[in-house]
Amino acid sequence: MSLTDGTFWAELIAPGTTAGHISYVLLVLSMMMRTMLWLRVVAIAAGTASFLYGFFWLGDPVTVVWEAIFVATNLVQLAIMAYEQRHRALNEDEKVLVDTIMPSANMAQIRKLLALGSAKEAAPETVLFQQGQKPKELVILTRGTVQVERDGQVIGACGEGDFLGEISFQNGGPATADVVVTNQAHYTAFEVESLRSFLRRNADIAGTLQASLSRNVAAKLDRTSHAASGGAAGGAAPSTSPPA
Repeated sequence: MSLTDGTFWAELIAPGTTAGHISYVLLVLSMMMRTMLWLRVVAIAAGTASFLYGFFWLGDPVTVVWEAIFVATNLVQLAIMAYEQRHRALNEDEKVLVDTIMPSANMAQIRKLLALGSAKEAAPETVLFQQGQKPKELVILTRGTVQVERDGQVIGACGEGDFLGEISFQNGGPATADVVVTNQAHYTAFEVESLRSFLRRNADIAGTLQASLSRNVAAKLDRTSHAASGGAAGGAAPSTSPPA
């Protein structure tokens, strides 16, 4: 068959091939979806169109059987996702973690991230990070407060929903300040190298985490700015919460 053959083009646009074209368009669209839910929904639509094309137009049992298996597999995965969404209740610390990192994520993504982190507690005066030392963990504070010290001077505080060690996580350098617990702290810790490896395999979560880090750094800088301006106006030393 040649591309210059009129039969080729006639068969390509024949009315009965519409379902075949739709199935491939939908398959391409499914690969463009940014969430697993919509990827599977569109993939099911693509598989259904291909099934109908194979059954009614091609009369090809191989196409029919494998497209049926493809659709069934994706339906099962959708059912699993729906089950996880409904039956996996989050505790209060996990809710803070999710709201901080990925508030719009589906439960499958959340479960992946929760499995990677370790829930920990620390008593007052515990040193979580030391200035000049390279942190081994990225921390998200879910309860309690910590004090940030640089060169022996208190320069700020962080609380619920704040990242700790985010600057070092992003640039690979040492901690820029000491971080000391002031009130009983609950936090989730992610081992840095394991988290980086995980993010390389999960680009969607990586993008969400990076956006969350940027938002948190911006919020800390905003608090620092407001505290500094308030301190200057009132003549008191500002209480800031800079990026740790």
